[in-house]
This record gives sequence, C-alpha cells and structure tokens, in this order.
Amino acid sequence: MKTSQIFKIIEDTAPLYLAEKWDNCGLQVGSYKQEVSKILVTLDVTPKVLDEAIEKKVDLIISHHPFIFNGLKKIWLEDQKGEMIAQLLSNHITLYSAHTNLDKANLGLNDYIAKKIQISESLPLEPEEEKLYKIAIYVPVDYTEKIVKVLGESGAGFIGNYSHCTYRTMGKGTFKPLEGTNPFIGEEGEFTTVEENRIETIIDGRMVKSLIKKIKAAHPYEEMAYDLFPLENGKLLMKHGLGKIGVLEKSMSATDFIQHVKTCLNLEHVRVAGKPPKKVKRVALCTGSGAEFMGMAKVRKADVYITGDLKYHEAQRAYENNLWVIDAGHFGSEKMVVDLLKELIDKQTEKDQIQTIVSTKNEDFMRFY
Repeated sequence: MKTSQIFKIIEDTAPLYLAEKWDNCGLQVGSYKQEVSKILVTLDVTPKVLDEAIEKKVDLIISHHPFIFNGLKKIWLEDQKGEMIAQLLSNHITLYSAHTNLDKANLGLNDYIAKKIQISESLPLEPEEEKLYKIAIYVPVDYTEKIVKVLGESGAGFIGNYSHCTYRTMGKGTFKPLEGTNPFIGEEGEFTTVEENRIETIIDGRMVKSLIKKIKAAHPYEEMAYDLFPLENGKLLMKHGLGKIGVLEKSMSATDFIQHVKTCLNLEHVRVAGKPPKKVKRVALCTGSGAEFMGMAKVRKADVYITGDLKYHEAQRAYENNLWVIDAGHFGSEKMVVDLLKELIDKQTEKDQIQTIVSTKNEDFMRFY
C-alpha cells in the first residue's frame, strides 16, 4: 500500500479539518506515494523511537504528538530535529501525525479512553459546532457515480449514522464553447445540449474549499457548474468534539474509582484535587492537557473530571468550585493512543500486506521519585 492509503484510513475516523488551528496534523516528513509494508505507531517521536524504526526497517511512523509543531526556518544537521529529519529521509521513512483531529473525533482517543474506563452513553464534553451547506453539482450522466464516490470518500453526505447520502435529478444542460476552449463534450462555437445529473448532498462548512478542489479534479468539464447553499438549520452540534462525558454502569466510591482508573489505564499513580464525592456515577474526561474544560465538566454535572497536566492554581480552582479532578498525567491519559492507531490500521489492512508494530520506546518525560 502507499502512504496516502494509510493516511486515508486514519482520516476516515479523524478528518484533518477537525484539528485545532494551532495544531500541525498530517504528513510531517516524507511522501504521499511511498510504498509501505511496516508501520510503527508511537505517542512521541524521539531519537530512541527513530532508532527503533530504523532498526526494525519501518517505512512509516505514525505519531500522536506532531514531530513538527511550528514552521521550520532552517534544517540544521547539528540540531537534534535537523539530524532526525536527515535520518528519516536517508532511511526512506515517512512520518505522519494525528493529534487534535484524533482527540476530537467521535471514535477517536477520548472515546477510546472512555470505553477503557467503562463509561457508557458518552457524548463530547465540548461538542464542535458545524455550519452545514448543501452543494449541488452538475455532471454528465456517465460521470455521476465517480463524483458520488469522491463526495462520500471526502466526508460529504453524512446525516446521523448514514454516510454517502446524496440526491440526484436528471435534466438537460446547455452551453456553447467559445474560442480558445477545449470542451469535453461538443465542439468550439457550437451550441450543445447534454443530459446531466444534478447531485445534491450535505457538507460541513470547513471542508468546502478542499472538497470543491477534489470534485473539480475528478469532474470532466473545463468549467464545473455547482451551487452552494448555507442551510438555515445548519448550525448543529457535531458528534465530534473535545473530551467525553458519560456514566458508569454502577456507581462507585471515590476510593474505588481511583483504583478503577489506575487499573483501566495501567497507571501506578494519579494525582487528585478537590473534594471527592460520596459516589461516582457521571464521569467527564479530556486526555492530555484539559484543565481548561473543568468548568464545562462542572456545568454538565460530572461527579469527577479526568485529565492531565493540572497546575497548582487549577487544582485550587477545582477545590473552590467543588469539583473533583483526577490528574492521570499527560502521558498516562494518552499512552494508549498507540493501541487505537494500531486497531484502526489493522481493521482496514491484511496482516500479510501491512505489519503494524507498537513502539517499545515510549516513555513519560516526567520522573517520579
């Protein structure tokens, strides 16, 4: 398989348009066209992880945390990042990252961790809002299925739990190619009538530019005709969003719930802040650094909020607002992303075609004594 095919498997679950504006998701180093037979999945890309990838003759590294966050103004081989880029290129290893797009995806990292903790009926803690549009594309009848396929594969036509939703009507289009044109149908200077389908579907406003570009690339006409309509009822809460909130099957004491979290996430320790409730039933979480969403957890009546990277004054704020917070650590709350990435890839590939391995070199940058 090519790297682009692997990227599509990830982006079917976690489309890049979900990523935060400050983030840098997607291809980091390498090529969309490289042949892939072995993939290494990792939380971070460190020298140890890269050495492991080289030793195991990996073609593609997929990380959660982006290797390149900010724009590079120079690649200096005496610098660690510059040296690693040189090693990636010289060993023909492509590097791809799925970060906040995977965090916010409906079936992404937060959903995966919620299921590990046995939280059911989970919904996004802070749902994304989407502006919906209806797009109508006019296409020769013989090209209808091709355009419908492009729409569906690009994420258009999602209504509830249904994908590839479109509606088509047949009609006749007319045009006259003027001097200097190269028409797909008809001749220059001649009035032409052609049977066409009008394909209608729903799209997320954030995908408008990229989707139209993809459709034009697949459309046979020099000048593609299309209409774009903002929907009056189009500002909806998405199934995607940061964090998750749901309920446990059975309520637990605070002490039992701490042990439950440690067992489910394979943690030796956690930190806690605020006053523990008598019983824990409704649970909110946000993997990584999610202290900024403590207020949302409180508003949505969570008995406990699980996140990482809690600072002293944030812990004080939790105490003052009578919210119980469990800090599982940034690494602790996200380390299982490698299992999620492996599952996503293995479900869509054959074992004799693609080998996906989990890095053994991931480690918490924090040390506890």
